[in-house]
Amino acid sequence: MADTTLCTFAELEFLLRSAAGPHGERTAAMDGVRRRLALQPEAATDIVTAAGVASLLARGLCTDEGGDVVPGPLVLGAVAALATLHTTTEAAGSTGDKTIAMHVFSGTAGRVATYPGPFGLFGIEVLDPAEPLASPLARFVDRCTAGEGEAAVAIASDGAGVAIARDADGTWMLSADDGSGPLSPVGRDDVVAALVSRFGGTTVRAGAS
Repeated sequence: MADTTLCTFAELEFLLRSAAGPHGERTAAMDGVRRRLALQPEAATDIVTAAGVASLLARGLCTDEGGDVVPGPLVLGAVAALATLHTTTEAAGSTGDKTIAMHVFSGTAGRVATYPGPFGLFGIEVLDPAEPLASPLARFVDRCTAGEGEAAVAIASDGAGVAIARDADGTWMLSADDGSGPLSPVGRDDVVAALVSRFGGTTVRAGAS
């Protein structure tokens, strides 16, 4: 997560409110995103959104130009992805006593990854729209398996899924094509191939609207 920016839930609420459209035409879709991120839609108030705007302005992630809030690259990229959302991907991994999660929201105009953290904080990363979905998923697997010993990762994306594990002696295990059933021993290259075959075709049309 080298290019990840830590944002508050209020800042994230501003992104979601912006992605919902000027007349709230995508509110239902953004409420779905809120639920996935364990944010309560009923808490999406004007006060919270205003706090998010103020924070983004104070941090330089947005600028005030003549009373208008102008989004910077991070905000612009995240809102573009959410506003054109068509595919949601969820990944969870554990290594030792640590568990991490990632939500990837892919739209026709961009892709953004969100990493829920403690105290209402979220890591936000605008991803390269030219790369296949398998690429950030492979990086997530690498992060979860960076250390030694047992590790496990589960990924689900609109009908596609995979479960990956590594046991204490370093043996990799992989689920069936639908992500269910017992895991079978494989090589590390087979894990990468499974990510590419199951998720690699999902790309973003950069610049689309």
